[in-house]
Amino acid sequence: MTSNDTRPVIEQPDTEIPLMLAQAIIVAGVLTVGEIACSPLYFTLMDHSLALVPWALEAVFLAVAFSFVVGFAILWCAESFTFKLKEKFRPFGYAVTGLIGYGVWSLLVFTATINSVLTKVGENVLSNGQIGAITLNGAALGFIAFFFSKLFDVKLGNRKGMAIAMLVAEVIVAVLGLLIMIRMFSVLYAA
Repeated sequence: MTSNDTRPVIEQPDTEIPLMLAQAIIVAGVLTVGEIACSPLYFTLMDHSLALVPWALEAVFLAVAFSFVVGFAILWCAESFTFKLKEKFRPFGYAVTGLIGYGVWSLLVFTATINSVLTKVGENVLSNGQIGAITLNGAALGFIAFFFSKLFDVKLGNRKGMAIAMLVAEVIVAVLGLLIMIRMFSVLYAA
């Protein structure tokens, strides 16, 4: 066996930053925009128990945390699942994986976060219909985010400056959301 006989299983294009990092940055960016756009939906589900802007920033934190923690594992799964698909169908395979992954994240994390706020302010917890709406919304956002992550990964991977700027912006907004979340829960759960 010579060195010519061994080659990578998947030929990856040569980019300035790793493709999976570019994909995660795209996922975080799309989810950030999506969560800001959808924050009025959550706001109404919470019976206006929390101000709109702080909730939007908390939702962005949860979305960015998903993208850079769980998202890498789901991107790896998407790459594995779409391994034998033709290139033109691979974004759809990624999209289905994102639909499932972010839908489950929304079902578990978003509903738990909202319920933890609602119970402390004396409101009723989310109904099954509201939980279904949150899950469906998360699944739709995951579908779109992962579709775009595969569609534009090489383009962003070749634009290191833009990728770094997007990453910094996502982290700054997520840290603001985290700080608001810490402050809110420290007030709600103060003994």
